[in-house]
Amino acid sequence: MFLLFRAFNWGFACLAGSFSSRLQSGEGSCSMTVMTIERFHIAQFGTRLGTRMEGEAARAELSTLLRSLPERGQVRVSLEGLDVLSTSFSDELIGRTLHQMTIGEFGARTMVLESPSLELADGGDVKLAQRQLAMLCLIDGNWCLIGAHTPVMKETLRPIIEKGRTTSKELATELHLQMNTCVNRVARLAKLLLIRREQIGTSGPQAIYAIESILDG
Repeated sequence: MFLLFRAFNWGFACLAGSFSSRLQSGEGSCSMTVMTIERFHIAQFGTRLGTRMEGEAARAELSTLLRSLPERGQVRVSLEGLDVLSTSFSDELIGRTLHQMTIGEFGARTMVLESPSLELADGGDVKLAQRQLAMLCLIDGNWCLIGAHTPVMKETLRPIIEKGRTTSKELATELHLQMNTCVNRVARLAKLLLIRREQIGTSGPQAIYAIESILDG
């Protein structure tokens, strides 16, 4: 597995479990995949960001960056270097962009937040929850779910991220779920762009999906 980087961080529940060593080794990968990752540093617009107008200007640049990526590309929105980030700016930049992504305006591209602390990302968490959206946030190599999320979502997402790739059948077995329940959980995560999924077959009337974490391509 290869990751291509080009240089250009919202109630939390941080889940300890760094995935960096698995990325380097390729563990959990069933095929070689290339995912282009761009970093979008919000601090380029200033260290104290508060207005919706400022967020709108930043969103235009973020949208341009997203559209420039390959179909499976990803933007990591970094909060590094910020002193203040208001809820208005966060909602205009992150919330509105993520909403557009979930309704298909950016294809299969994904977006992940990177933050040096939970506190700095807090305002964005509130606004995402109001929009009924959720997002993965990375802090020191560990992932959190921010925005509108539930313990069931975290329970389902954890083994997907740990393995990198799995199938709905394998996931149902691991979580001791009925297949229909598992498929419904996976569909919710996919709709929020927290994972990728692709139908690979059927088992009786039930579709079987290949599932992939967006954190390691």
